[in-house]
Amino acid sequence: MLPAAAALVLTLLAAGCASPVPEPAPHSRLNLPLPTFGGSQLWADARWRAGWRIQEHVGTGHFRLLDPANIRRAWGSGEACLAELDARVPPNAPAVADERPLVILLHGMGRTRVSFARMKRELEAAGLRTARLTYPSTRRSIEQHVEWLESVLGALAADGQARSVHFVTHSLGGIVVRGTLARGGAWRGGLEVGRIVMLGPPNQGSAFADRLAGWRLFRWIYGETGVALVPAEVRRYPAPDRPFLVIAGARGDGRGWNPWLPGEDDGVVRLEETYLEGAAGHVIVRCLHAFLAADREAIAHTLDFLTNQPRGGDSTKS
Repeated sequence: MLPAAAALVLTLLAAGCASPVPEPAPHSRLNLPLPTFGGSQLWADARWRAGWRIQEHVGTGHFRLLDPANIRRAWGSGEACLAELDARVPPNAPAVADERPLVILLHGMGRTRVSFARMKRELEAAGLRTARLTYPSTRRSIEQHVEWLESVLGALAADGQARSVHFVTHSLGGIVVRGTLARGGAWRGGLEVGRIVMLGPPNQGSAFADRLAGWRLFRWIYGETGVALVPAEVRRYPAPDRPFLVIAGARGDGRGWNPWLPGEDDGVVRLEETYLEGAAGHVIVRCLHAFLAADREAIAHTLDFLTNQPRGGDSTKS
C-alpha cells in the first residue's frame, strides 16, 4: 500500500492532467496613457467602436487601443486590446444598433484621417454619424487594403455599431471601396451599403502614376499601391453597385495645375480620369487634389448627396 503522502501526490497529479489550468485572461502590457498622432503610414485600424480604435502596426504586428482623443489606453496583443475595449466600451447587440447610417471616411494615398477633419465636423453638425479610418496607404497593396476594409466592416456589423454605411472617399480610398464592393464579402450580410461619394478618384487609373511607376524613388515612396494605380490595373475594378457621386477638382482654364499632365487636372489626377460610368452625378469644383476633402463646396455637395438632395447632375460645375 502506498504511503498516504505519495497517494496524495498521485491524486493531485491525476487531477491536474484531467483538468488543465485555464489560460490566463489576456492583458495589456504596462501602459502609460500617452497621446499619439492617431496612426499614419505604419498603422491600420483593425476595429472601430464609438470612436475608439484598435490599431495594428504593419511592421511589428503588435496592437494598441486608442480612445477618441488618440490617447493610447492599452497595447500588446490583439486579444488584450479587444478585452480592454470590451471593458471600456461594450459592444452593442445588432438589434440595438443606431439606426442612422455610419459614414465611413476613407483617406487617399499618403494622407491621414486628419484630412477629413472639416468634413467630419460638417457632416456631424448635420446629424450624421462618421468614422474616420486609418490605413497604411503606401505600405500595402490595393488588394491588402481591400481585405483590411472587409475585416473592419465585418467587425462593425458584429459589434452592433451600424446596420448601414455610406462611404466618402478621397483619391485611392475610392478605388479601395470599388474593390471591396466587387468582392461581395460576408460583411454585406450584416451591413447595408447606402451611398458613396468619391473625391478626386483616379477611376480610370492615373497617368501620373503610369509615368512615374518605373522610377525607383516613386516605388520607394508609394510602394505597391502607387504602382498599381496605373490604368490597366484600376480598370479591373467594376463601378460600385450602389448610387455614387464623383467630385473632381480642376483649375477651370482647360490646362490644369500640373504641367506634366495634359488637359485639365487637380494637380495629381486628370479630370477625365475621374469619370466612371454609372455615376449619379459628376461635379467639378475649383480645388487642388490635396484639399478636396476640406473644400467647402465639395463638402456641401457631399452632404446633399448623402441626404438624398443632390445639387446637380452629370458634369455640373460649381
